[in-house]
Amino acid sequence: MKKAALAVGVVVAIGVISAAGAWYTGTQLPGVLNNAIVEANQKSTDALLGTGITSKLELLSLDSHLFTSTAHYRLTLDMPSSEGEARHLEVLLVDNIQHGPLPASRLAKLNLWPVLATSNYALEPNELTQKWFDAAKGQSPLFGQVSLGYDNSTTGTVELLPLDFAPAEGQNVKFSGLKLNVKASAHAEKVAIDGGMDSLVLNGTDDNGQAVKFEFKDLSLESDQKLGSGQFYLGDSSVKLASAEFKIADKPPVLIKNIAQSGTFEEAAGKLGGHISYDIGQVSFAGKDIAGMQMLWRIKDFDAAATQALVDVYKNKLAPAQQAQALGQDMPKLDFSPAEEEKLKADIGQLLAGKPHVALEKFSVKTAHGEALFSLALDFNKPENFELPPPELAQQLIGQLDAKLSVDKAVIGDGVRVQAAIAGETDQKAIDDQAAMFTEMGSGMALATEMVALKGDKLESSLHYANNEVTFNDQKMSVEEFVMLVMSKAGGLGGAGGDEQPEGYVPDEEAPDAGALDEEAPEEMPEEAPEE
Repeated sequence: MKKAALAVGVVVAIGVISAAGAWYTGTQLPGVLNNAIVEANQKSTDALLGTGITSKLELLSLDSHLFTSTAHYRLTLDMPSSEGEARHLEVLLVDNIQHGPLPASRLAKLNLWPVLATSNYALEPNELTQKWFDAAKGQSPLFGQVSLGYDNSTTGTVELLPLDFAPAEGQNVKFSGLKLNVKASAHAEKVAIDGGMDSLVLNGTDDNGQAVKFEFKDLSLESDQKLGSGQFYLGDSSVKLASAEFKIADKPPVLIKNIAQSGTFEEAAGKLGGHISYDIGQVSFAGKDIAGMQMLWRIKDFDAAATQALVDVYKNKLAPAQQAQALGQDMPKLDFSPAEEEKLKADIGQLLAGKPHVALEKFSVKTAHGEALFSLALDFNKPENFELPPPELAQQLIGQLDAKLSVDKAVIGDGVRVQAAIAGETDQKAIDDQAAMFTEMGSGMALATEMVALKGDKLESSLHYANNEVTFNDQKMSVEEFVMLVMSKAGGLGGAGGDEQPEGYVPDEEAPDAGALDEEAPEEMPEEAPEE
């Protein structure tokens, strides 16, 4: 009897607390929703700045009761089009909100952690989305659930139903569905997302009426980030796609496998650093592998405050110009007041004072028989004065530069084989002979420029700059000597090499107009040039 009485007492207590909490939620909900919409619109504006796209989320109605509320929203998008007029789109959403502290949907899952409310939202049909509803057999093709904590944190899901429908005549979309899990702290200071889809197949026609097919498989994404001292997110993120295949009419398909983008950014002692990489495992044509690609960028020692200040300059000055250009409008003038100019110089100076480092650490194209590699690294310094002449300013601005190029000779032959495959050539011996010929011819032409050296079976070149001195392919020289070397080799490539000059040519030191023909050159030319 005592245990039964205790159980009844607990149930009654939970009921009273739930009723009181539900009433409290009902009184707080309008303000919470309005604040969330204002914040969502601001973040959307920041994210879309410069793209020409504008968005707006509105609360159309809110019908509140003791334990539940129903909200209706409208999301509008205006996007630039090739016709010059913005394309206007409207999406409607309905939100069935269960009041806390113990919403029924969470109780059903035995989740007793109290929350302010649980939102069950879904897309509503309109002229734009009706075909999606028809394809989903009347169900909402987009829906999700979000629980709002008393600390304004959110936890929820976003789901897209599997679809198989024809948006227009001659088109078909087959979609496996998608699900994302989302967690965010108050004001989205921390955000974690993970999820993905199995497949998406698009069939249609191009401008010439030819059949076109795109197929994407196994998309996954994962992100765990937080706001740094500025308005940019730090942390880890990755997007992976197992394969993407493209096919036009009866032409052989192009298959791209193992596509990935990943990045990590961090902030320490007021400095930003991190890296981002792009990978393509393999590109194939007509079932034959062509090449894989990898690109890795890295930055470090970027002053966080100065970086944020420059981001603000972009948002306030440059992005509106990009926005106007995207919409086909007259671009506003990029006017800076004297005070703004001084602040901009100070921010750039603060950034450069930290000696920021930017590097393309690796750009690799790997073919069946070889690999081409390129890297470039730059260290910056703060110059004594930004008003210096450009050559002197550049010398003070660049603290150090390193560049390296390495190409296996076999890569040239693989390029010939790719062209032969695209052209439909099938005589393998003839293709191999042509590849061998062009390998020797191409490497010979590269070596003739004296800008690369042959080391084994690799064409290599390296450049190092520091303290106004250049080391190019292991040879030390001044910057001026290096510039003259490059210009002389470029002239040779353009057919202007050699020591011979046209008759009447006057050297730079003998005439004010460098490279001009002497006006006093003989007017009469011999009828026949003398034989060499």
